[in-house]
Amino acid sequence: MDHLFSGFDCTQQNAEVHIRTQTVSACTPQNSNCAHSAVLNIDENECLQRILEDLHYYLETFRAFSNSELTKSVVRSIDELMQNCFSVSAMDNSPAKVSMGQQKSFQERLQLCKVLKGFNIRTITINRVFNHILSK
Repeated sequence: MDHLFSGFDCTQQNAEVHIRTQTVSACTPQNSNCAHSAVLNIDENECLQRILEDLHYYLETFRAFSNSELTKSVVRSIDELMQNCFSVSAMDNSPAKVSMGQQKSFQERLQLCKVLKGFNIRTITINRVFNHILSK
């Protein structure tokens, strides 16, 4: 995927994290001080629903970019996670409503870089939540 980012250094760009679903606040322990509590209380159903909404957002965003490498790797991985953890599949859905066309402008590629970095950050949150739930 390096060719998608030719002309700029993606590692130097800021991440763009999807915050509309409020996943972090939904998955943050309520009424708990981590330093003094071994039990972290979160509303698992609400947290998992927010994670699923995030996954749908990123899936559609990456699909809209219409890149075969993204589809083979990132989109497929998101779909597998949705199937295995939420019993939901989005791979058979029609293409995203917004298409970015065949030729990707510099701004579109820059935006993709930032969204991929944001998705990377979100996957850390998702991983921590799953580990917490499974450790119970």
